[in-house]
Amino acid sequence: MKRFLPALFTLLFFFLSVPLWTDAAQKGAFFSQQQTAWAPQPLPAASLDTVFNDPLYINPAYLTKKVTVSYQGQTWVTGMDAFAAIPVHLTASGNRIACTFSDQAVFCAFFSAISAQLAASTSQINFPIYDNGAGSYLYSVGPSHLEVKPEAAQVLAAILEQNILSGSCADIEMELTEALLVRVYDEKTLLMSPDYVLAGECSTSFRTSGSNRSTNISVGASRLNGLVILPGQTVSVSDTLLPRTRENGYLPAGVYANGVHTTGMGGGVCQISSTAYSAVMNAGLTVVERHPHSMPVAYLSKGLDAAIASGSKDFRFRNDYAVPVVMMTDTANKTLTVRVYVPDGELNGRSWKLWAKQTGSLSADTYLTSYLNGQEIETAFLGTSRYRPLVEENAVEGNDER
Repeated sequence: MKRFLPALFTLLFFFLSVPLWTDAAQKGAFFSQQQTAWAPQPLPAASLDTVFNDPLYINPAYLTKKVTVSYQGQTWVTGMDAFAAIPVHLTASGNRIACTFSDQAVFCAFFSAISAQLAASTSQINFPIYDNGAGSYLYSVGPSHLEVKPEAAQVLAAILEQNILSGSCADIEMELTEALLVRVYDEKTLLMSPDYVLAGECSTSFRTSGSNRSTNISVGASRLNGLVILPGQTVSVSDTLLPRTRENGYLPAGVYANGVHTTGMGGGVCQISSTAYSAVMNAGLTVVERHPHSMPVAYLSKGLDAAIASGSKDFRFRNDYAVPVVMMTDTANKTLTVRVYVPDGELNGRSWKLWAKQTGSLSADTYLTSYLNGQEIETAFLGTSRYRPLVEENAVEGNDER
């Protein structure tokens, strides 16, 4: 008997140390508590910069979880241990810790890999931009693929940050919605119904331009080619051409800057805005912003130019028709042509002609004449353009008319 007493005392101690549960819920709660015994250490300061796998402040169990991203039956999975070294900024939030991912490059790389797989699924797209159901339509046609927008990385970071704040240590499932995807056209052409007719056109020559200026005109004009202007939409030509930088394809060429003709990045793109000015006015669109150059230009008569300068001058126009209109550009044979197409039914026999009358060696008045079925019905005075004498300078200047 003495031999069994130690074992009996041990068994009795074990039963006395284990809580007695009145139901299964109490039993589950006990084991849940045992499994979530980890708790963050208090931050040593109001905020702290560390990494995601810092076990003092972020539950190390996150590194055992996974992220599943899905789209139309396809799934992509990564373990959260791939995020271990991501820098995070921690702040105290009551008795919890708020986490902000300081660098989302790893998230971006994950979604870039998904984009690469989506890109392999190229499809021919006939995408309706406009269709009134009565034969008038615009379609974007060509091979295209889907890519994940950069915002997806921000969404994933926000989900994980919220989980850390709430203490929810769990797998993440994320659906790629249309809002997080963008369709990229590998090649794109615009298919217009036959009722779209040429409403406005203007051509200017750049045959005497050097290589850099010619490149700038070709690059800039390509960004207006196939432009669809929706009803009520205002187009900023300066914004559409993008900032005039090398990264966007532009080169140094002649510009007007600080009252002189000099050299600047993207020189020549003002010829695009100026050519577009006559084209959109001849098509019956509404010009909401136009500036003459500070000095005369060689490619158009005085009063017909439209200068753009980043941050100070723009050429903007609005589509007041009830349907979309289309702008097309061409630079063949070093001639820039801008054309605007409008459904014939919207014109109702109307047409317009922008023209200017020189009033002095450095001034001109601009007019718009309206026609109905070829008969002149009205001529409106639009304003006076005044210029300074052309001054040449060889120094490189800053941001001004291109």
